[in-house]
Amino acid sequence: MSQSFQQYSELADLMLELQMAMQEAHVWECQPPTPQALASDKPFCIDTMTFEQWLRYVMIERFKDIIEQQLSLPERCHISPMIEEAFRGLPSAQVKHLMLVADALDRFLTRTATV
Repeated sequence: MSQSFQQYSELADLMLELQMAMQEAHVWECQPPTPQALASDKPFCIDTMTFEQWLRYVMIERFKDIIEQQLSLPERCHISPMIEEAFRGLPSAQVKHLMLVADALDRFLTRTATV
């Protein structure tokens, strides 16, 4: 538990920003995955759910647990390339905020790992 309250607060802000960006991009309202889908051992649960399901129901929920329980933050995050690829078919104006938030999250977690 070496992270400071400020780091958890900043991560919480980023999670809220990610949620808002997903809502703006119209990728927030997605079907909840089944328990079997959540049990996938593949990266991003690629074999059992859509990427927006994974973002909303796996990644964001894991980060919420990390914040609430003040667990160690991941040492790196490279979600922006996956977001760029997953939402390639959407208009760029629709995903611009989402990409900015993903880049900020990647930078934040990389920075906190070196602090």
